[in-house]
Amino acid sequence: MSNRNSGGPFKGGPKKPASHKPGKLGQKPRAGKADEKPFAFETDDRPRLSQPRREKQAQPLNDMRLGEFTIDRMGHDGRGITAWNGKTLFVEGALVGERISARLVRDHARYAEGRLDKLLESSPERLAPDCKHYAECGGCQLQHWQPQQQIVFKQKAVLEQLELWGGVKPKHVLPPIISPTQGYRRCARLGTFYGEEGVTLGFRQRNSNQLVAIRDCTVLAPELNCLLAPLTQWLERLESSKAVTHIELIHTETQTTVILRHTKALAVEDLDSLHALCAKWHFSAWLQGDDKVLTDLQGAPADPRLVYSLVDFDLELGFHPLDFVQVNSSVNARMVAQALQLLSLKGAERVLDLFCGIGNFTLPIAQHCAEVIGIEAVETMVERGRENAARAGLANAQFIAANLLTLSQNRLRATCGKIDAVLLDPPRDGAKEIIDKLPQLSPKRIVYVSCNPATLARDAKVLVAAGYQLDSVGVLDMFPHTAHVESMALFVRK
Repeated sequence: MSNRNSGGPFKGGPKKPASHKPGKLGQKPRAGKADEKPFAFETDDRPRLSQPRREKQAQPLNDMRLGEFTIDRMGHDGRGITAWNGKTLFVEGALVGERISARLVRDHARYAEGRLDKLLESSPERLAPDCKHYAECGGCQLQHWQPQQQIVFKQKAVLEQLELWGGVKPKHVLPPIISPTQGYRRCARLGTFYGEEGVTLGFRQRNSNQLVAIRDCTVLAPELNCLLAPLTQWLERLESSKAVTHIELIHTETQTTVILRHTKALAVEDLDSLHALCAKWHFSAWLQGDDKVLTDLQGAPADPRLVYSLVDFDLELGFHPLDFVQVNSSVNARMVAQALQLLSLKGAERVLDLFCGIGNFTLPIAQHCAEVIGIEAVETMVERGRENAARAGLANAQFIAANLLTLSQNRLRATCGKIDAVLLDPPRDGAKEIIDKLPQLSPKRIVYVSCNPATLARDAKVLVAAGYQLDSVGVLDMFPHTAHVESMALFVRK
């Protein structure tokens, strides 16, 4: 579902790669997209009597003032929509009913993208952003909108796309699972840039690959936010110039961790000062070089375990610092509880958990059924799932390493046998390769945890055509202040 490492703070293909390659924390892997070339127009270079013919020169339109507009509606990505030059214009930072002036970000053949230039008449739903970096930072997109209206927008986006692309409507709309809007991120990845004016540690700018220097992030857990300034100061004093390229921050109930990715060895003085920083600010640090292996500060290979809790299930789940975990611990706990309610297990069922990771859903399910089989592509995370099951004493939880994108129907049936219920939590690309195989296992209930309403709608259409009914759907506000939409749906066999 969620954001496997969204963007800014907030991070295609299989949910996770077959080998454990690092990515941004808190977001499922997704395929990259090639950058589009900026639109350009040509000047009127028809020959004049008084001057020789000139060569045509392409003139970039980016940042051109487009004029004044009234925003008609909101797009599913959180941008305001209006019209310009006979095409749809998406305006970042604008809300429905507002009168604005806009500047061009990029022009496409059938639509254009713009940004808010001046706010001429504001919406009553507009708020002053809490974050002082909001105007530049690309991590959050909706801090200018009342949080309760963000929830309404996300719920509407899910329902509209289910009807538009899936041709389905749920019988029931579940109450949204909401989150505190500040301090909710327990992990994040920051980039570094070394310039003439000093070191920048931060997130990417809006519509840019450049970084914004961040000293205070309102959505980071306080235990992580307080490290931004001292880590920046440490980077500024590095003896090994430009050695550190990224810093990842992770916080659990019992531990705060920093991972420093470097392209050359750190000097002894740098390691000594990092030791002192760890002691002063109470965090653990590991290094990651070009070989992707974690080491401690003495250079010895490390295979550490961090732990987070699911208190309602009396479970502790261990994970490697490079494993995917949900970034919002509050929403994650309630999401797991809701999934169990929708599965409605009585104790004798056999359950299949697809894209299971380290067992975030698998182990709670195991407490309420006869047997659960978790399938995951990343073998190291399968190992972590087995470790967690053994620690919890859940012998009825089985973890299998398999690529769900290529798993055949015959192997799936041979692996799973008779299945009573299925839970799946795919990446943004959804479960296209596996969804049409599930009805052949004849599960009575399928709970689908989604991080992309469009692919949920596409897969819902397949399930409904195979004899299932969309019983319930609800949104999970895993990433407040962003346009990222998580949801959970229950399909019941007719």
